Amino acid sequence: MKRISIITGLCLTILTLGACSSQSQSNKTETTTSTTQLQTAKHQDVRFNVDKIKVGSKDENFKGGSSLAELKSLFGEPAKQFDTPAGDVTLKGYTWTFDNVSVTAQLLEDSTIVRTINNFQFVRDAKITQKQYNKLENGISFTQAKDILGVPDTLSEAISSDKAELQASWTSGIKSSTSTPNITLTFENGQLTSKTQVGLN
Repeated sequence: MKRISIITGLCLTILTLGACSSQSQSNKTETTTSTTQLQTAKHQDVRFNVDKIKVGSKDENFKGGSSLAELKSLFGEPAKQFDTPAGDVTLKGYTWTFDNVSVTAQLLEDSTIVRTINNFQFVRDAKITQKQYNKLENGISFTQAKDILGVPDTLSEAISSDKAELQASWTSGIKSSTSTPNITLTFENGQLTSKTQVGLN
């Protein structure tokens, strides 16, 4: 099996910075008159397409992730291409930009093993409180966290030889007296390992 050592800290730090700055972006568009929590946000289709990106499995030698052709079918032609050394291999990276929103994928032999979206923010009612945050206990899954908080605004996921890591941030839908509230959760190998919040009421 190839030894892949992804610098996930850098990838996830970029996510956190993007999540914090997304409050200042002019990302909102007209809202619908629906009473549902999730309303229309600019580039919301891009955000949901990020959820369609498949990430390869370490147990299958990093195969099974979305191919470049599949990514292009979701996002079009990438705006940028780059290479990233990762252990004894080199990942092929691609970035798509939609105004302030950016999507990045890194592939090993045409299989996605890193996916990230930055600077996106949903338009939704402020319903997340300290009570919901307190329900987030170490060991729960990402799916369980979404059941409590809803879909995250931004996320970054990376697979390496050592672990699978996912970091997700919520910057919308939070009851707060501050202008830039934020909840960030980190999952390793499918389980919540840490959480932080700013501005929760």
